[in-house]
Amino acid sequence: YLHDQEHIGQKNIVYICCQTANSVTAFAANMAVLLKDGVKRTIPSRYPTAIIADLRVLASAPDVMTYAGLGDCCARFVAYGDWYLASALGMVNFYSEVPLALLGNLGDVLQEHAADIGQRSHEGEAVVARALLLAGIAQSIVNMSAPISGTEHVTSHVLDMIADHYRRGLALHGAQVGVATITAARLYQHFLDNFDPQKVDMASCYPDDASLQARIQQLFAGIDPSGAMARECWSDYSKKLELWRRNRSRFAQFCRDWQDVHRPTLSKLVSSPEMIQSILAQAGAPLVPQDLEPPISQEEYEFAVEYGHFIRVRFVLGDLLYFLGM
Repeated sequence: YLHDQEHIGQKNIVYICCQTANSVTAFAANMAVLLKDGVKRTIPSRYPTAIIADLRVLASAPDVMTYAGLGDCCARFVAYGDWYLASALGMVNFYSEVPLALLGNLGDVLQEHAADIGQRSHEGEAVVARALLLAGIAQSIVNMSAPISGTEHVTSHVLDMIADHYRRGLALHGAQVGVATITAARLYQHFLDNFDPQKVDMASCYPDDASLQARIQQLFAGIDPSGAMARECWSDYSKKLELWRRNRSRFAQFCRDWQDVHRPTLSKLVSSPEMIQSILAQAGAPLVPQDLEPPISQEEYEFAVEYGHFIRVRFVLGDLLYFLGM
């Protein structure tokens, strides 16, 4: 991608991706995630000219790699709820269900073949490879990762960001995403069951910049004493906060339409934690942070779940729960 940008007008270099494992949705994507001042950021990339996925090679990869790919695919079961939520609240200017149609029967397919995936059969590997390919395309056709990246992904990103502080190695991204997807689905269940628009205190949902900037600095000071991580988080989060204030009327309308429009829509877009856990359990994938390699403590995990929404401009359920005090 960088070569292509530096040589505009010339023929692009042929880029062939040879998968050695079913580990991540990025193979077919036109974007990449990199670190900037210790914070995960998404930048443009390019599609491969071709992808080679040899089932014999994929089946010979370590089990944990396929578990990671499966976990990354499961993000679709909650991430679409975040994208819809952001759109309904005016926090994103584009929403489409075309990627959803592309991934429409993913839940049924993964439930049907979860045991095959766990057995590492060629059939199971083919299911995961196809799901990863479609997930990569699904995000790329709308030029954003929102269809398959929401609460669960920011949780995983924070786990990576704090790993050095806790003196541990990095667990595989997709495996973390799988665990966090179960948690995100539980958060949605909590939100759908308990959100009452009649009890919303609008004024308290709009905290001032100074208090939130101080909160972010406090949270990340122990992780990165230089302050670079907190500054990078604030550079994105402050934009989200400004947009949240500007669209206050959209939140008021959201509350009015909650019971008739938004609650039923979110109920359809977000899968149950039981379904997601069943898929991962049948395949033998990690279900809780302590199952990851290396294991992640509950303290670290809860930090990532509670404060993941502070690291990015993208609006996720965690933002709304924070503003609502839920």
